[in-house]
Amino acid sequence: MNHMNEILGVLSLILVIFFTYLLTLKFPNISNILVIALVLRILLLLVGEFLIMLPDSDADAEDFETGGWILAQGGFSYVWNYLDGPDPQAFVWLIAILYSLLDRSIIMIQSLSILFGIGTVFLSWLISNKLWDKSTAKKIALTVALFPSLILYSVLVMREIYMVFFILLAIYGVIEWSKEKNFKSIILAIIGFMSGAFFHGAIFVGAIAFLIIVGISALGQFIKLIINYKINLKTIIFLLIFLSGSILYFQNKVRVSYIGDFEKSRNITNLLELTRVNTRGTASWPKWTIISNPEELFYKVPIRSIYFIFAPFPWDIKQFRHLIPMLDAFLYIYLAYLIFLNRKIIWKDPALRSILIILVFYVFVFAIGVGNFGTGIRHRTKFVVLFILLAGPLLKKITFSKRALKNHRS
Repeated sequence: MNHMNEILGVLSLILVIFFTYLLTLKFPNISNILVIALVLRILLLLVGEFLIMLPDSDADAEDFETGGWILAQGGFSYVWNYLDGPDPQAFVWLIAILYSLLDRSIIMIQSLSILFGIGTVFLSWLISNKLWDKSTAKKIALTVALFPSLILYSVLVMREIYMVFFILLAIYGVIEWSKEKNFKSIILAIIGFMSGAFFHGAIFVGAIAFLIIVGISALGQFIKLIINYKINLKTIIFLLIFLSGSILYFQNKVRVSYIGDFEKSRNITNLLELTRVNTRGTASWPKWTIISNPEELFYKVPIRSIYFIFAPFPWDIKQFRHLIPMLDAFLYIYLAYLIFLNRKIIWKDPALRSILIILVFYVFVFAIGVGNFGTGIRHRTKFVVLFILLAGPLLKKITFSKRALKNHRS
């Protein structure tokens, strides 16, 4: 790394700081939360740069960065034409675009991750204001700002924080549709899910779940209208959107990571093989969770879903480094408990119910495609903000004020 790389990295961080400053001016209600989020992420970046190697900062992170640098050697025009759609190498392509235009700087890519991390905190607050009250929205935003794995993946050269951001963008559209039933909200939701799928194809599962929700809602409304001898153009268009999406999937025009297109998803053998191949390594889930025949899908997918969210359990700990994922799992257990307590409110509210259904779809699909808690901790980070949104009002309030500290001491 030469001095130009270092200067580029520092300038990138300054730009992120400036962008955050503009956000604090525009939205003073959460200025403190945004500053806390920024400071924690920059501090972690510096720790990883000068003191210790951060968890998950090797392997895939190094491959992404190195791959981007190698691809950038072909120049901007070569890189630009390299990718023509969603692809597992999309993140490498994004890095290569920046490297071909500027120069190689790992801190620059980390700064971009931090920028999306700040955006995630902001979006979580914006969405929470539509779901809950202002006080709860601040609690949610602060929880997102402080959540350990979200801080980590806002610093690493990894794809997770980008997917979290775009899932939240899609959820904003889902909420708008639940409340307003307009076309703009559907377009926003689909754009969000498709942008997330650009980095990982399985994110498109959220779009499938959303279209099913839209279709069922439109069908119910259509039947009511027909019974009363009425016709509503908007309802018919919503129904046509659902039918069009279904036809595209059944014609194998839509492919989703882990489950493939319609033809591949019908081949149970592929799904069974996927659970076997991915259940490996010292951090693997128990071998009995591998699905050996179609009948086991009905009860082992829910079991694998539990492992995906809550593993490792104490009896799964084999090495000292497994303690970090277990501490992460405790946070998910806490969030799941709060969601359970909040279940009646969630199910009565169309927007919250839609978020819950989308979350369940994600968990089930990733439970098939993941087989060890080493990768599980990374993949479940993609959806942790959905857990936090649903737990909302039951989250503990965290304060840093002097008055709160005095009250605590007294």
